[in-house]
Amino acid sequence: MSTEAQILANRLNAQKSTGPRTIEGKAAVSQNAVKHGLLAERDVISFESPADFDQYREQLLDELSPVSPMESILAERIVTLSWRLKRAARFQNQAIDALTADQTRSPLAKLTQSLSFNVADKPLRGAAGFNGELALGRLAVKDFANAKVLDRLLMYERRIENSLYKTLLEFQRLSIAKKLKGEF
Repeated sequence: MSTEAQILANRLNAQKSTGPRTIEGKAAVSQNAVKHGLLAERDVISFESPADFDQYREQLLDELSPVSPMESILAERIVTLSWRLKRAARFQNQAIDALTADQTRSPLAKLTQSLSFNVADKPLRGAAGFNGELALGRLAVKDFANAKVLDRLLMYERRIENSLYKTLLEFQRLSIAKKLKGEF
């Protein structure tokens, strides 16, 4: 239980830290919780180019050619989801590169690399099927399973992909329905 002196000290200390006061400071701290941007409310996050997104958006909207308000809503959703799907792929590639880079620095990775060179030069007796690739594969499986980074990224990718496909199907269904109404 806290003493009266501790409670008073906490209250006085809390008066000193009131957070950012400028517009720039508030904008900066608003991004503190953004970890990967796969669930971001905005289409373009801080490390992406708004110009690239605008160009991508225009290309997709030209291809989809929405003609009604509902088609426009669905087309915008398709743009957003497909952009996030591209982001998920970038994150997966970067995560694999980061995990690989971390692995090459570890003492266990250096030992595994030396084992793979020894195996290539002189096959070990009694180690049927063992080679350098298998040792690195075991190391990767162990480390990737513990980190669960790739599993989580794959889960986000699947969710985005499912939403994208559902939206595409709805857009196509709506387009076909409008064409059929126009024919009769």
